[in-house]
Amino acid sequence: MNINRRALLAGGAAAMLAPRFASANTFPASPLKIVVPFAPGGPTDFIIRLLNDPLASNLGQTVVIENRAGAAGNVGAMAVAQGPADGYTMLHSTVAMLGVNPILYPSNNYNPMKDFQTIATTASLPNVLIVNPQYTDVKSVAELVDYAKKKKGGLTYATFGSGSSPHILGALFQKLTGIEALPVPFRGSAPALTEVVGGRVDILFDSITTSAEQIKSGTVRGLAVTSPGRVPQLPDIPTMKEIGFSGFDLNFWFSVQVPTATPAATIERLQAAFQQTASQQAFADALTQRGAERLIVPKEQLKDFVARESERWTRVAQDIGLKPL
Repeated sequence: MNINRRALLAGGAAAMLAPRFASANTFPASPLKIVVPFAPGGPTDFIIRLLNDPLASNLGQTVVIENRAGAAGNVGAMAVAQGPADGYTMLHSTVAMLGVNPILYPSNNYNPMKDFQTIATTASLPNVLIVNPQYTDVKSVAELVDYAKKKKGGLTYATFGSGSSPHILGALFQKLTGIEALPVPFRGSAPALTEVVGGRVDILFDSITTSAEQIKSGTVRGLAVTSPGRVPQLPDIPTMKEIGFSGFDLNFWFSVQVPTATPAATIERLQAAFQQTASQQAFADALTQRGAERLIVPKEQLKDFVARESERWTRVAQDIGLKPL
């Protein structure tokens, strides 16, 4: 009788646990969603869309991309942070959201470094310092600095808003060179580039994906890139480090995150899928055509990488005196 009771209890426990094991082993059992916290068309959007179809094939489920823009990415991030921690909703984030937004938005109801776990990196994207040669006829960064020091009132530099990479890099450039420079905010890369082309703003640390064709056509002139090495798409343009600015090797990188309470088995499945998908040469080639570079960090090194590289952007933001909005 006792044996039968124990057997019955054991069987009941196994029955109760079975759905959990089945759920973990069969993930994903329904379509997934990746939230892009910026408008369609930008790098945060197009990078993850390049991965979308092969990722869906790997996971055996549809993967929907949802754009939820606002507040420098905070609107989309908040939606994911406060949603179910089941792996079915992910966030494609930027290093600025991890390292800079906490300075700009200290009263946020979430902490990006504590409330999210990064499951994969996707790509990195250097910026390029551009001028319009018709209005600012300089051919090097040294000439630009000399020009700025002689120009009454200094330079104007376009940004995509407070805390954006053009803002941080422009302010850092101003600090390191001692020039006068006034930030002029725009809603994104396209309108900012338009103002440089029109001669209404002097310089812009633009994303290469937006300005590469304009540089090749001669509409604007690229003076230096912010990546550690030269960019294959623009091989004649030196790095900021090459010309003496060692603090400028700041690549803007992207990562995929889920809420920290997401089950470990689910995270492992997603990590494997992203690793296999991002390793495909087609993804690397598509990024290169857009001026970006594939970024794959092994999962064993991911936590340290995210903490270290996010802290670099935090320190730069603090050094230039970035304040809460």
